[in-house]
Amino acid sequence: MRLQGKVAVVTGGAQGIGRAIALGLGREGAKIVVADLQADKAKNVVDELQALGTEGHPAEVNVANESSVKRLANVTFDRFGRVDILVNDAGVYLKSLVVEMSEELWDRTIDINLGGNFLCSRAFIPSMRKQKSGRIISIASGIAHYGAKEFAPYAASKAAIIGFVKALAREVGADGITVNAICPGAANTAMPRTHRTEEELMARLRSNPLGHVLEPEDFVGPILFLASDAASYITGQAINVNCGSYMI
Repeated sequence: MRLQGKVAVVTGGAQGIGRAIALGLGREGAKIVVADLQADKAKNVVDELQALGTEGHPAEVNVANESSVKRLANVTFDRFGRVDILVNDAGVYLKSLVVEMSEELWDRTIDINLGGNFLCSRAFIPSMRKQKSGRIISIASGIAHYGAKEFAPYAASKAAIIGFVKALAREVGADGITVNAICPGAANTAMPRTHRTEEELMARLRSNPLGHVLEPEDFVGPILFLASDAASYITGQAINVNCGSYMI
């Protein structure tokens, strides 16, 4: 129970990688605020957390909206009184060629994927500063490193998250707060299924040196490490978890 007594906020925690992270942190003793635009699914994850014997609280949030994020912070402090871990996972994965892309699609992707990191971090840092400790972990993507045709705003937003993490780590390090990113490779989640057939997806997922299909649960270990005291002196890093599908 490495995180006993800690409080974690996981955005995008209602499904996929976010759900796996919320449950993984809960198994280690953390109390979890499951923050998501899909309130019903967030409540389902809280039920799963309670079945594991830990406390959870669902919170509906639009991470691209300042007022909504402020409400999330208020709900967290009203329920648990503190926050120790913020996992910025909420995001969208929208497809379009640049020359055919609407400004709305570009803005939506940047506002949610990058803007959500900014708004949520800004909302919880003051509390972390007061207690002189905290962990901020953002979910970026391998696409930030190698790009992807028809996903320019997604690639741009995830690359920007890495830059944001590095800058923020320098701002808050003296306050005992670490800031890092995880860069997942392609994983077996609902998101890529919106743009690929099942056959195409599984072929891609297996095309790595380990021949392993990345599952949402495979990202929990690195998150737990970064959230724990074992990673007290790791900050400003973007850690790739991808079965070796790309190496930098």
